[in-house]
Amino acid sequence: PYRYELGLGDGPVVMYAGNLGFSQSTHLLIEAAKRMPGVSFLINGEGSTREELVTSAVGLRNVFFGAFQPQERLAEVLATGDIHVVPLRGGLGNVSVPSKTYSILAAGRPLVASIDAATEVAKIVAESGVGLCVEPDNAEALVDAINQILKMGDSGAGLGAKGRSWVEIHA
Repeated sequence: PYRYELGLGDGPVVMYAGNLGFSQSTHLLIEAAKRMPGVSFLINGEGSTREELVTSAVGLRNVFFGAFQPQERLAEVLATGDIHVVPLRGGLGNVSVPSKTYSILAAGRPLVASIDAATEVAKIVAESGVGLCVEPDNAEALVDAINQILKMGDSGAGLGAKGRSWVEIHA
């Protein structure tokens, strides 16, 4: 229901859900949206960089913004994204493990992590088989990874199922 509430339609949705702060490279989603006009990008959350993101998305018909939702809607919100993105600025992956990673795995959705290699999130993505990790702060790498998962079709959805199984065992 959240997808239709926001007017996203039936096409693929790439989602970022969480804090919109300086640690997250959420500007990468705007760059990806410019290169992928047939894909909807949903940025869902609040924080200090939201206004800047909204301004940078002016004129992009495939970028949508959702507001913070109450805890009881979390599963519905996470189900809205066909692919989730965890973008953390370069150098921060060794000092931060975005907790949204576990929620995304529990939601059974594929994940692209734009994060430093050899970090906890990169290890989880590799071990679980939930998706792909790419170099942080690299829009082209993010676009390539999203396209790889989109080209998998139903197999891409299978990545999410692998993540769900992993989190059920390890949580």
